[in-house]
Amino acid sequence: MDNEKRYEPELGQMAFGQPWKQYAASELLIAALEAISTRLDLVMGNVQRKEYATPFGNTANKFTCDKFEVEAYSWNEEYEQPFNFKWRDIEVSWYKYLGRGTTVNRDIKNDEIALMLDDCFEALRRYQVEQCPDPFEEEEEEDEEP
Repeated sequence: MDNEKRYEPELGQMAFGQPWKQYAASELLIAALEAISTRLDLVMGNVQRKEYATPFGNTANKFTCDKFEVEAYSWNEEYEQPFNFKWRDIEVSWYKYLGRGTTVNRDIKNDEIALMLDDCFEALRRYQVEQCPDPFEEEEEEDEEP
């Protein structure tokens, strides 16, 4: 890992923030996480039928599925938050919201970021299907009854 990728926290994060990871997150990784956040917002909006408070923001919310988990920045000083986002062995932490002081536990190659994005999108697709069956199926079944 190049020294320029090592992370140096801002003063507020150093003094008051949760623990950070060793390396600064790349712009591509942050963009992929923002895309996952957008997809999660859409899926949860469909499932819950209301606006969703994304855990990628400063919301105190969290989400877990079979492929990844995400937890908003914790303001609880007694809780040492291990990460904000986890997929496989990749752990990402941020200061207050995604994109601010975003760090990662190891070097991540671009093809691995693409795989993570695909894997998380597929997990969210499955989650929505499981939680929110197709409403048109019910209408068709009702139409078939005498």
